[in-house]
Amino acid sequence: MSVLTVVAAVLVFVCAAVWGTVGVLGVTGTLPGNRWFGVRSPETGKSEAAFVLANKVAGPGFIGAAVILVMGGVLTLGVDSGWSVLFALAALVVAVVTVGVVSGLGIRAAQALPDESGSGCDCCSGGDDHGATASACGDEKAGSPADDCGQSSCGSCALQGMCETDSAAGKR
Repeated sequence: MSVLTVVAAVLVFVCAAVWGTVGVLGVTGTLPGNRWFGVRSPETGKSEAAFVLANKVAGPGFIGAAVILVMGGVLTLGVDSGWSVLFALAALVVAVVTVGVVSGLGIRAAQALPDESGSGCDCCSGGDDHGATASACGDEKAGSPADDCGQSSCGSCALQGMCETDSAAGKR
């Protein structure tokens, strides 16, 4: 057994331990908010509830990635061949893709949480300032609900059919 084989196996076992631990803590809701582990994005950083939800959703995938890595490590050590390192490499690639996919699902779950900022405006997926154009959020002081057309990327007015051009409106 070569040194490269042992190093590759140890690497995948360490990654499996980390992702398995993150997965279990995520599923149980006990993963503390941090800068290094779990699903981290601007969406999950908005609140503790968003971080916990995203990691609960992604947790089973993290655990699955850990299982894949353990199997790859066992195959790497168990097969007596110069090519056995490929098992570790393949397991690492599949695990990284798995973690990426389930992290995306966790982020989508966090985006679905209502906005906790207290603004009452949950029409946007993020980033747009409706302070100047409160009409998209139903403010009584605002003018026409179409006042923010072309000003916001949230699309709330477009979804309500208010952002039509004159030519599009005339075709009805």
